[in-house]
Amino acid sequence: MSEEQVEKDMSGFNNEIVKQFIKGDEASFKVIFNFFYPRLYYFVREYIPNDDLAENMVQDTFLTLWNKRNDLKEDTNINAWLYTVARNNCLKKLRDEKSQKNVFAHNHLNELELEMNMEALSVLDTSDLTFTEIERIIENTLAGLTPQCRIIFELSRFENKKNKEIAEQLEISVKAVEGQITKALKVFKTTLKDYLPLVSYLFIG
Repeated sequence: MSEEQVEKDMSGFNNEIVKQFIKGDEASFKVIFNFFYPRLYYFVREYIPNDDLAENMVQDTFLTLWNKRNDLKEDTNINAWLYTVARNNCLKKLRDEKSQKNVFAHNHLNELELEMNMEALSVLDTSDLTFTEIERIIENTLAGLTPQCRIIFELSRFENKKNKEIAEQLEISVKAVEGQITKALKVFKTTLKDYLPLVSYLFIG
């Protein structure tokens, strides 16, 4: 399956993409990587205050995914799987920092913050059920937005288009685009308040 075919067929991460990836299809892996990399980066960055280290940890997460692809099942929730690995990587790194008393000295994370991050990660639920609930909330929230607000938000957050591109596509001003995104974000911050670390990518333009 070519990368173009995978992208064309993808309306989310369905079983077909996982099935092809398990077989070692590199195009499927590339689509998964491109889709989830920024999401995982923003998640890891919530707990690891170092850009280079966060990037390396996310890359390690995908390396683990590739190396363990034969252990996956066709109905594996890739979202939950990746976030669980990333969470565990963060916890391990924070514990290492604590034991070595590094505490990210040059990155503005003190010992108390390290302890708080470790505690937050320890209780963070990255199960299939959690991501199923997040998807349900996102769908319901989108359905409650005005048509224009929904279209703009989807173009911005799910198709990664810049505000200027959206404005040109919809023939409206950039300021109007920014206003609609701001409205949507206010709603999402309420509906997703219990899951913010897992959906931080939605709030970073």
